Amino acid sequence: MIIMLIEDEMLAMDELRHLMKPYESDHTVVGFDNGEDAIAYARKFAPDIVISDIRMPGRNGLEVVHDILSFHPQSQIILLSGYNDFEYVRAALKLGAKEYLLKPVMAGELDLAMKRAREAIFKLEARNQHELQWSLSQMFRGITLPADRNGEKAFTGYWLMITVLLENWKSSFTWSNSGVDIGPLLEWLRLNIHPSATCVDMDGHSRIMLLPVQENAREESLRRMSSRVNTFLLEQVEQVAVIHTVYELKKECETMEEVYRRSLQRLENQIRLGVSTFMFVNHHVSGQMFWDSARRIEAYIRDGESGKLFTELRRMLDDLRRDGITLKQTSVLLSDFLYALKYKITEPDWEAISEDLIYDFLITCRTDDALLEWLKDRLTRLMAGVHHATPQPKQIIPAILDYLNKHYAETVHLQDFALRYHVSISYLSKLFKAETGYNFSDYLIHMRLNKAIELLDSGYKRITEISRLVGYEDPKFFSQTFKRFTGVTPQEYKRKEK
Repeated sequence: MIIMLIEDEMLAMDELRHLMKPYESDHTVVGFDNGEDAIAYARKFAPDIVISDIRMPGRNGLEVVHDILSFHPQSQIILLSGYNDFEYVRAALKLGAKEYLLKPVMAGELDLAMKRAREAIFKLEARNQHELQWSLSQMFRGITLPADRNGEKAFTGYWLMITVLLENWKSSFTWSNSGVDIGPLLEWLRLNIHPSATCVDMDGHSRIMLLPVQENAREESLRRMSSRVNTFLLEQVEQVAVIHTVYELKKECETMEEVYRRSLQRLENQIRLGVSTFMFVNHHVSGQMFWDSARRIEAYIRDGESGKLFTELRRMLDDLRRDGITLKQTSVLLSDFLYALKYKITEPDWEAISEDLIYDFLITCRTDDALLEWLKDRLTRLMAGVHHATPQPKQIIPAILDYLNKHYAETVHLQDFALRYHVSISYLSKLFKAETGYNFSDYLIHMRLNKAIELLDSGYKRITEISRLVGYEDPKFFSQTFKRFTGVTPQEYKRKEK
């Protein structure tokens, strides 16, 4: 905030500056010994709080404050006087002064007056910011109502528009989750970039900053300002999220809508999964490594080698990330890849998917792990169609239970059975619980612990050996699991049975 002091007496000004010392670290405090200089400064810099003596030579404090309020009505006024005169008080209040303090001013009284003035400013700024956000969001969408004409005029001239996308267009993570609220960001922008900066959230993911610039502003200057904003936001969110930042120069002849649409187009051509980007420039993608992986994946599907298939799929996505492939480019490559698989393998019941539908899925992802699982599911179903008809549910679960009864001591995963019976892991998980009442991992634990109890009951004494026989390499972990499900450790169980 800018706090203006107006006092013609030197000793009184020194005392006032002393009282304002605690505010200097967070605010700009300026002082004037006459009204004319104070008015000239206020015209240029718009003070937030004005503390003025009333009786001064030349123009008195009431006249000076009247002029300041005429071109900056939001200023909070605190008037000082050595006279407890009702007429002065009435004139001050009529003028719009919020406080009237008698000299000599006590520190406690001034602090309370400053507290009330700042609270009034914060409330006013919050209301103005809300109105400005609504007005700007309408302008960006090309909707300008008669009531918004003044807001539109306020943004004529040249402006730097910085658009920041958090995560992805439709990801579950939004600015409200990020901890980076508009208020502190706006304060940083006005303190470090430009005092007339403004900021608006278009939705949960898109945040737009507007900074006034000169007509002859150079590209490197625009990029430098945008980079500072990008760096600041990255420092705030880098532990939990990624951001994508672009900037555009709004010229005097352009509308906000035109510039905003250009920014959206830049973002669409820039976003990458799980990696922050700044004014990314697209480059040519040869796709050679991608199509090499695609050919290997096709062979693994034909041969039914799911392990190699998944490893190659992971390698394919890692290569795309290293090459800086954008979401748009990724959707094109994957669409071509899936169509090629459909017609090369000629599986009639398996559907490929269009570029647009892939892109619609991609913009919901935060990282490429979600994409990997999505592709795994589709290719697993393709492999199932190539090699076997899907068995009936009644045949699957008994077969799994029979296998577990014979191989419970081995490393077993539900995904192994999903691949064996050519069904998705999510489907098999639901089917298993519906048939047994347990999820797969709990069922396997119960089976192993029941076998362990049988061994304990039959006279086995070494816990290490029992642990190994029922599938636990770590005896300590076995004992912890045993106690969690039975309430006692294996040793306690043995003593209890005696």
